[in-house]
Amino acid sequence: MPTYQKYRCQGSFPLRQLVEESCRPLASRLAAQAITTIIDVPADQMIVANRELLRRAVQNLMLGAIAAMPDGGSLVATSASGPNAVELEIADTGESLSDERLHHAFNPSVADNRGTTGWALAIVKQIAETHGGNATVVNCPEGGVAFTLRIPQPVDLEAAA
Repeated sequence: MPTYQKYRCQGSFPLRQLVEESCRPLASRLAAQAITTIIDVPADQMIVANRELLRRAVQNLMLGAIAAMPDGGSLVATSASGPNAVELEIADTGESLSDERLHHAFNPSVADNRGTTGWALAIVKQIAETHGGNATVVNCPEGGVAFTLRIPQPVDLEAAA
């Protein structure tokens, strides 16, 4: 697995726009599998990150969700901003993960019970950590899985004063 350095080419951009861009190349697969996509990310929510790396992480999560829903379902992207971080959640209505797989979700050598390997998730975790953040996973109460990327944001010193 590649080791990412702390990227200096970070910029501020709308998070919703990045999520929408991540969906575009997957549109035909989503339609073919009858997967509904819901993007509940405010249009004005900005994030400071390396755009290309974050797009790759989001696409990896979306590809995993697609693999988990061969007979259709919903892929939902939601976000929240706090004073020091932005959280982006990618959830699906596919099969939940076993307790063992939840514990090892980001391990590249472990396959899950949904038919995917941990390599894509290990890359997601590495990208989050490169930004000083983290990636987490939980089973949804109604079924499916939710992955959350937490990306710390620079503190606006003028606003804090």
